[in-house]
Formats: sequence, C-alpha cells, structure tokens
Amino acid sequence: MTPARVAAVLVLLAVLVGPAAVVLLTRDGDDGGDGAQRTTARVGRLPVDVAVEGSTVWIASGRDDRVVGVDGRALAATPVVRETGSSPLRVATAIGSVWTANAVDGSVTRLNPLIPGAVGRRIRIGADAVDVAVGPDGAWVTNGARGTVTRIDAVSNRVLGPPVRTGRFPTAVAVGGGAVWVVNSGDGTVARVDPRENVVMGRRIHVGRDPQDIAVGLGSVWVANRGDGTVSRLSARTGRSQGEPLRVGGSPAALAIARDAVLVLDSGRRRVLRIDPRTGAITVAARLSGFPSSIAVGADAAWVVDARSGTVTRIG
Repeated sequence: MTPARVAAVLVLLAVLVGPAAVVLLTRDGDDGGDGAQRTTARVGRLPVDVAVEGSTVWIASGRDDRVVGVDGRALAATPVVRETGSSPLRVATAIGSVWTANAVDGSVTRLNPLIPGAVGRRIRIGADAVDVAVGPDGAWVTNGARGTVTRIDAVSNRVLGPPVRTGRFPTAVAVGGGAVWVVNSGDGTVARVDPRENVVMGRRIHVGRDPQDIAVGLGSVWVANRGDGTVSRLSARTGRSQGEPLRVGGSPAALAIARDAVLVLDSGRRRVLRIDPRTGAITVAARLSGFPSSIAVGADAAWVVDARSGTVTRIG
C-alpha cells in the first residue's frame, strides 16, 4: 500500500473509530428536550457524510462502499442504493450528479441519480481522495497526503491539468465566491484557488488549529477549527479575516449553511450550534447524544449522520 493510500485510510479510520457514537433515536415528531423535532432512519454501516439535493438526502456508507439516497419527505420509503469506489469518505451533489471521494482506491465516483440502476463512472485521480466539492468549473478533490487538490472536468469526467499544491494535508474543500477554498489541516491554513488559472491566489490564510471543514455562504467563508473550538470567518471576496475567530467551544467538526445562519456540528459536546452572521451570536439549535460525524441542510431541516449507529437524523 502506498504512503498516500495509507494516509487516506488513516483519515477514514479517524472518522469511523472515534468516541462511541449513538445518535438519540426518537419517534417521529419527538424532540431531545430542546424543541428540535427529530426523525431517524437507518441507512447502512458506518455512514460518514451527508449531502442534500432537492428532497433527496444522500449518505456515504463507508463500510458498504455505496451511497444511500433517502426521501427526505418520507424516510420510511425504500431508499436508492448505488455502488461507489472503496470506502467513500465524502459525498457532494451538483450538476445533476452525486459525487463521492473514495478514500482507499484513490478515485472519485460520479453517479446519475435519475437513471435507475445506472452504474457510476469511476474516475481515477492518481492520488488519495479525501473530500470532493463541485462547482461550475468542475469537481475538486483534496489529496491529503500529497498536499494538493485535483480538478475533474464535469463534461469529460477526466482530470484536468496537474494537481494544485495547497498546503499540508488538505482535507476539506468548498466552492463559492468565484474561488475554490481548501482547508489544510496539517498547517492550519486555507488556500484560495483560482478555478480559471488553477493556481493559489496570494498567500495561504491562517485560521485556527486543526481545521476540519469549510463552507461558503452568507457573504463569508466559514472554517471549523476542531483543535481550538473556534470558527473562523473570511471574506468570500478577498479571503481576508473578518474579525477574531468565534469561540464556540467543544470540537467543531462540520458546517452547513442555512438560509439565515451557519450551523456548526460540535462532535465533542454533542450539539448543533447556530451562528447569526449579522451579530455573531451563538446559540444551541439541537442537542445530540453520541458522536455525530457530519451535517447538511435541506429546504426545511438539517440532517446529521452517525457512523456507529448507522443512522441519519432529520432535525426540524
């Protein structure tokens, strides 16, 4: 096994073999004492990431080598199941497709959810695949051990140009504000990539310690720094810091952009936090049990997956 593949597997294991995780299972319409309505469904073994496209919620199941699509309006309905590459670590939806970054075999799988039973297109990227994000200029994949991000053309499904070096161990990637934003967990920085020129614009931006996720929305770029319990806010136009990091406490590990707030998944203290982008006020939106691993936002709810219990929970 190559060093890059070993590193990718270690990243996957770090997510899957964390503290004991059992998301609070409730009946339809119940809450966890915080007023947030919950509905939970089982979706497979070791679900590690979640993305929402329209009314469908897609979950990457790391041990089953597949993605599962559930109807967000009727969780009891039969889910859609599609095979992926080996150990999908992240899932993204855009351009009418579902994309997964497959940690073990160094590939990205692109699926067409509209064609029943269609086999996904496996795209070999020649490096470890940690995260994937999709924008108008194609799909972007972080290559953790190699310190690069790889671009895939959304028309030909081929790798475009050489990988772009971004920093030490890039883990998360997001597209927005005319740029591709890459979180480098190894050196606590964010790189802003020009999608037209395939180069990093300016110097890397220092954020908090051990940054794990990044999201673009509400006029800013938001970074979850797990190592020091903060969320950094950058200008989506210039990349410059917008004030001191917000201290949320715990272990912020994932982010999602809602209509009027930023949701932060704090895996350490088992809760979902809400940041008001106008005031910076931080409130608790929902309390969880266990160690939830990822969060996404749909039209009227947030969705949280738990790797150990094999569930996705709708939080109204």
